[in-house]
Amino acid sequence: MRNIVLTGLPGSGKTTLGLAAAELAGLDFRDMDAEIERAAGMSVSEIFAAWGEARFREMETEEARRAAEATGAVISTGGGVVLREDNMRLLAKNGFIIFIDRDPTAIAGDVECAGRPLLAEGAARLFGISKERRPLYLKSAHAALANDGGFQEALGKLMLLVNGEHPGKGFGVIGDPIGHTRSPEIHKAVFAAHGLGLAEGSGDAAAWDYKAMHVKRGGLGAFVRAARESGLRGFNVTIPHKQDIMDFLDDIDEEARLCGAVNTVVIKEGRLTGHNTDMGGLQEAIRDAGFDYGGSRVTVLGTGGAAAGVAYKAAACGAARVRALGRRKERAEALAANVRRVAPGIAEEAGADMGTGAGKRGGLARRGEVLGLEMSPDALAEAAADTDILVNATPLGMEGAGDFESLGFLEALPRGALVCDLVYGRSKTALLKKAEEIGIKGINGLGMLVYQALLADELYMGRTLDRRRVAATIIGRFSR
Repeated sequence: MRNIVLTGLPGSGKTTLGLAAAELAGLDFRDMDAEIERAAGMSVSEIFAAWGEARFREMETEEARRAAEATGAVISTGGGVVLREDNMRLLAKNGFIIFIDRDPTAIAGDVECAGRPLLAEGAARLFGISKERRPLYLKSAHAALANDGGFQEALGKLMLLVNGEHPGKGFGVIGDPIGHTRSPEIHKAVFAAHGLGLAEGSGDAAAWDYKAMHVKRGGLGAFVRAARESGLRGFNVTIPHKQDIMDFLDDIDEEARLCGAVNTVVIKEGRLTGHNTDMGGLQEAIRDAGFDYGGSRVTVLGTGGAAAGVAYKAAACGAARVRALGRRKERAEALAANVRRVAPGIAEEAGADMGTGAGKRGGLARRGEVLGLEMSPDALAEAAADTDILVNATPLGMEGAGDFESLGFLEALPRGALVCDLVYGRSKTALLKKAEEIGIKGINGLGMLVYQALLADELYMGRTLDRRRVAATIIGRFSR
């Protein structure tokens, strides 16, 4: 499997982070400068003094060639390895290159110049070296890791990337970004509740481990190869890979195919099978709130993969009417047309004007309609007035994603409706706060997150779980 190759300025943390990561992941560790010193029988400083920098760079290229022959190792490079393109081509052949990006000011505050020949004039030279080399580090790296906090924070970021290259033999979740995920806590709690993965150091613990794995955009092919080779038993999938992962699977179950997205992959006898438990998870959470898709008027905000899945599931479960509202009318209409095409029992045509008049009560009387509408203020208010379950499947409300320009449309909802925001966190979104303020019941995405995990774990474990009991325990713990 691919090596983990760490590049960066002298003092950026390549060696200390690399050693710790290798130990945690059970990988070999190789320090290129230390290997050069061992082969030469003298320190890097002595090599510079005796033979000059040019000779050292030749030795560095020779060591890069040897290091590149390793597999599954963490390799710490010298700060100047990027000065020769040949070095980076060699290391990239079987290596995932991570640039440890640390500010020269922070390095200068604690770097030990002794033994670093290029810093013999003092740490101040770091700024010149950084200006020269930083573009080269960025150009050659597959990923950049900001080492701008404490050691444990940087190590945590590094382990997410290492796990993506070396998945192990248990389970995990992939995404980009992935540092915010709570999936490991949830799945480990489910495993522990069923007596799995408790014996540290035992084979059972490794088989029921669950970890977050940072897989960058464009890295799915390499990850799937690593997953097959490592013996990984399954993994969950989050943004932005839920649709792209389908191209790398051997089989896809019917619901995932119809939803057009996969969030759970089971690996058995080397074959990868994709499933979608997101929509079943949301359905369970909605039922816990005392509602059901069957016979309900459902309004979905958004046109992405999550919105498509919600619309499909609601329609397939017998919703009286499904509306998908998006910023771009053509995308909303395409989503609705696709749901009408694939959901059983849904009318082939909406039978209502899709233009500005869409949403008028007179045109929406027939059971089983699925409509795609532009998410204008008027359309939001009209849809809300005729809605039992409203689901926000947009990023609006997430940190850094902005929010709704106005929440006035909630005033039009019947007071017995449910507002479900797929965004989850410790604090309520503005959407849910407004719903609560006007006396409408609201739930966030935590219930969906927990239930989709439980449904995934049923696939992993090959048995039916007492979902409501386990979900209540986990949701209670996370809500404190």
